[in-house]
Amino acid sequence: MPFTQQEDTMPVMDTLKRVVHLMATCLGLAVIVIGLVYAIDVFRLILTMLNSPSALADPVRELAASFGGSAFDVKLPDRTVPLANLIALVVYCCGVLAGAFLTMALMQTGAKIVSLTAGDRTAIKQMLQSAFGSRMQPKGTPEDNRRQPRE
Repeated sequence: MPFTQQEDTMPVMDTLKRVVHLMATCLGLAVIVIGLVYAIDVFRLILTMLNSPSALADPVRELAASFGGSAFDVKLPDRTVPLANLIALVVYCCGVLAGAFLTMALMQTGAKIVSLTAGDRTAIKQMLQSAFGSRMQPKGTPEDNRRQPRE
């Protein structure tokens, strides 16, 4: 029995669709892992800053020198306040905070990619409910929870 054009192209399209979904899911997982690695680096830096603040002395001094160093110093009658070091510390901490937000956004983007490419959302919700128990209540109305998986 010879194959017709219609019968031959349908399985190829379904296979192509599944391959694209698999590649997108792998991309989403890779983005999550990359975000996780960066988040670990950022939190390791924060932990280092909290455990030994003297580790920041060299980077803050170099950053202050790039601003102009002692040009920003405020001279009081009894002492000199190194304002460039304060500015450098604020810039450095804001950079760490921005890095933390960016890594979290990267991980959230990867999770959304995986969520959009996952075929059966109800199965994922049931798996999460069984893993976390009654702490995880489904969101939305019961009608929303009975939705069929996407095709």
